[in-house]
Amino acid sequence: MYIRLKSTLIFPAALSFVFLLLFSQLHAEDTPSRPLDSTVLTVCDFQKVARVIDGDTFDLSDGTRIRLIGVDTPEVVDFRKDTRWYGMEASKKLREWIENTPVCLREDRDKTRGTGKYGRSLRYVWKYGPKGPGSAPKGFFVNAELIKQGYGFAYTKYPFQFLEEFRGYERTARENKRGLWDKTEQKKWEKKIEKNRVLAGTCSKEETICPGKAMHYIGQHKTVRFFVKKSYNSGKAVFLNSKNDFRDHDNFTAVIFKRDWKKFTSHASDFYKGKAVDVTGRIKEYNGRAEIILKHRDQIRIVSSDP
Repeated sequence: MYIRLKSTLIFPAALSFVFLLLFSQLHAEDTPSRPLDSTVLTVCDFQKVARVIDGDTFDLSDGTRIRLIGVDTPEVVDFRKDTRWYGMEASKKLREWIENTPVCLREDRDKTRGTGKYGRSLRYVWKYGPKGPGSAPKGFFVNAELIKQGYGFAYTKYPFQFLEEFRGYERTARENKRGLWDKTEQKKWEKKIEKNRVLAGTCSKEETICPGKAMHYIGQHKTVRFFVKKSYNSGKAVFLNSKNDFRDHDNFTAVIFKRDWKKFTSHASDFYKGKAVDVTGRIKEYNGRAEIILKHRDQIRIVSSDP
């Protein structure tokens, strides 16, 4: 049997090849490596990113919280857990890529899950813009790139469109010891964290007090020495906490309100996390816990064992 197409006879096998080629072009936008610019006008929901929460979660300018599909970065925010190795690096990288930037959002092709268990919208994200020095390629696939560069794991608990590709990216990153897979660097980080914990444990020396005792000094001007276990930027203030769960009765918090951010180091929430610090000021009570409000950079210093 033959089929006539534009006065040309084509064998069935050849015709099958033509259809296969057309099909691959129609669905090429589902391939992670494909540049975004050829499909951006038809498949993207462009939204502006207001704030990165951690390495796999961010807020849009309209307040919608987005969770990246198929990616799980090490914990930095969850009050039930200690900050994990390479979590801060993942958060910083995602912030560098997309914060205050328009991005392309897409749902999973099969739409097996559109919303996560915490009410976050599950999306694929592409950064679409000109390539700059040291930046990722134009139109790069954020979810995939985080795994490729070793900032996160492939999250395969639920099925999704790129599951097998993401598994492959994780395997390659692990084999090449990229990012969180670099065990040598992980050991160095763990030693540094332990050193800072020990330094914070010298509270009550050098005219400092310990965070758990701060409630005894409400209204007094004191220096509190503590290890910053968790930090959080709410968009209105940065909170540096001595405990994982800020609600613990013996948690101590140093607060920097937005109006004073410019007086401190950029991204203070990231900068001080995991460090031992001395915070000086008048101790106040807020919701049954002690805090000091920082208005000037000289109110906080990093504790060091170096002479």
